[in-house]
Amino acid sequence: MRKIFGNKAGYAAMVGGLVALLITIIVGILVYWQISGSITLTTDSANTSRDNVNTTAGTVFNLLPIIAIVVIGSIMIGLVVGFGKK
Repeated sequence: MRKIFGNKAGYAAMVGGLVALLITIIVGILVYWQISGSITLTTDSANTSRDNVNTTAGTVFNLLPIIAIVVIGSIMIGLVVGFGKK
């Protein structure tokens, strides 16, 4: 971590990677919800499985912003801790 925070290019790459990760998550959620409604299955067990996947996906998608907040918070804590060190 010290190499990343001491190097402006490394810090910019880390922030860029975080932004790319958040954009990928948002696009993935949008794509999933757009195509999940159009999936038609022929058996009841397959439909039950699809409904279970949609329920689980809804739970996971609700937790993703919390994960993003934790990652951003950990980066900020790392920066604050690094202020006093040379």
